[in-house]
Amino acid sequence: MRAFAEPARRRWRAAATVPFAAAGWIVVALLLAVPAVAWLDPLFGAGADPIPAGLVHALLTNAVPMVVLSLGLLAVSGRVLGSLLAAGAAYAALVTASTIKLEQLGLPLLPADFGFLSWGGGGALFRHYVAAEQLALIAGLLVAALLAFWLEPRRLRPGAAVRGLLAVVVACAGVTLWRGAAPWRSAYDGWNAGFEPWSPADSVRRLGIATNLLVFHWELVRPDRQPPDHGRVLEFIAEHAQAFARSATATGGELPDIVVVQSESFFDPARLNGVTAEQSLPNFRRLAAASAAGDLRVPTFAGGTIRTEFEMLSGVPLAAFPGVEYPYFELVDAPMPGLMRTLAEQGYRTSVIHPNDAAFWNRRDALSRLGAQRFLALADFGHAPKSGLFVADSALTDKVLAELADDGPPQFLFAISMEAHGPYEVSPGLDEDLLAAIPLPEALDEYGARTLRHFLYHLANADQELGRLAQHLQQRQRPTVLLFYGDHLPGLHSTFAQLGFVDGQGPREQPVPYLILDNRGSAPRWEETRSWMLPAVLLEAAGVEPDAYLALVAALRRDRAALLPAGDDRPEPRFVELARLRVRDEFDLGQFATALAAPESAGAAAASPLPEVVDEASEAAAN
Repeated sequence: MRAFAEPARRRWRAAATVPFAAAGWIVVALLLAVPAVAWLDPLFGAGADPIPAGLVHALLTNAVPMVVLSLGLLAVSGRVLGSLLAAGAAYAALVTASTIKLEQLGLPLLPADFGFLSWGGGGALFRHYVAAEQLALIAGLLVAALLAFWLEPRRLRPGAAVRGLLAVVVACAGVTLWRGAAPWRSAYDGWNAGFEPWSPADSVRRLGIATNLLVFHWELVRPDRQPPDHGRVLEFIAEHAQAFARSATATGGELPDIVVVQSESFFDPARLNGVTAEQSLPNFRRLAAASAAGDLRVPTFAGGTIRTEFEMLSGVPLAAFPGVEYPYFELVDAPMPGLMRTLAEQGYRTSVIHPNDAAFWNRRDALSRLGAQRFLALADFGHAPKSGLFVADSALTDKVLAELADDGPPQFLFAISMEAHGPYEVSPGLDEDLLAAIPLPEALDEYGARTLRHFLYHLANADQELGRLAQHLQQRQRPTVLLFYGDHLPGLHSTFAQLGFVDGQGPREQPVPYLILDNRGSAPRWEETRSWMLPAVLLEAAGVEPDAYLALVAALRRDRAALLPAGDDRPEPRFVELARLRVRDEFDLGQFATALAAPESAGAAAASPLPEVVDEASEAAAN
């Protein structure tokens, strides 16, 4: 009897030790992850900002994801050291990506960035910014992890029962951490620890990289998809019915071809101290003086092109969707009305031309949903010449001119340039004589001078191609309208810091320039506007009938108190509801189409159906 009982006791004792062994491995992983986080995360580095009072709390909360990952690898592989090193390599990659983005764009790594890095050429573009020592650290950790997986002695490996229990613990911890379960939210206490969604750069300096990512994921990863308040929208429309009735209509006649060039990082260097207008952009300045032109306020700085691009093509301000970083991943998940769909309904052929991977920024799918019928991407450029790291603007101009037909339906061509894209530290294959001849302010150090000189070289090419394109379009027999604008300022952080701007404002407060040129002739005028108002400005200048939403924007854009009552980028709250209707493609449906029907004359405004619609909505709500 005793002979049978003894093995059972041993099995019971062995089973009883499993939870303690698993707990031991959790403690070991935590004890190793905390110093790794302290070493890798700049928040805790020697040269970082003052470490927050809750140092231990910050270290622990940032270490938790690394602990979960390392224990998950341990449960699967049974290798202790290899799992810890692999998790460390992943954390180092996370820190590297966030640090680079913070340096280049003034923003840390955010949840939406993982979509950017995994689609199209996102990772390839990002690699241009990774320093050799950063790459060496990550590669070194990965090599060490592989060696450890291969060479680790068997005696160090936990048993199958311990690994099974760890797998259960990791699964529970991982799922609840991802979903932001109440215990995790309470432990992280993001809002009280310094989480500021309106200032991600400050938030990451207080919370650390991993914690900031998690809290952003919990709080803001999904755009607000609450149904818009139709009553408030009707109230807003009724309040501005007369302005809408006065909005411009199409001029009639032949519809013009429309060419839009979104020029990479195009801005006016004369806004910098020490740079004169005579030193740059001769073609832009000449054309702007004879056309509709002005300053353009855009929702991004130094990168994030698709933020400006989305506003331009949709007419929707991203300020209506707080927390949305990359709209092509987060908002454009179904067909959406906008400039291209409005033009297509009037018989236009709509095409996008971009010398980069069509999957980059999820453009292929998103622009199709926004109304692009064709997309000519990098593969369509063949062996086009490069200037620096990217396809030259001259090749883009050639492609635009080749696509313009002299007969057939009117065309809309949306061209997105690449040449002037950063990084600006290195730009191979440039003409050294032209590069050396570029005048620079004396106040710059070597790095600032080198990066600014590279940028100005490509900016001069963009300006030259604008002049060439405008000359061809002005000579066409078909009516043609050209819109040219910059997507954002370049990421010349050192240059901007050393020189400063003429107006005394910071780089994020600087506009980019735009112009609208009509080969039929038009009176010069200057207008400051925003990228989400630009499609309404364009259609008005081209004499093309806008849809109801863009007509309303066109009517109200000069009355900033109506759309931007706070005097900043925040739209009027009722217009925010209207913008959300636009994204849902419900703005022109039912009662809204009736409410927005323009009276036949200005005097008929009083007989508008708006009051009746509002009353019906009120009665329906009362019932």
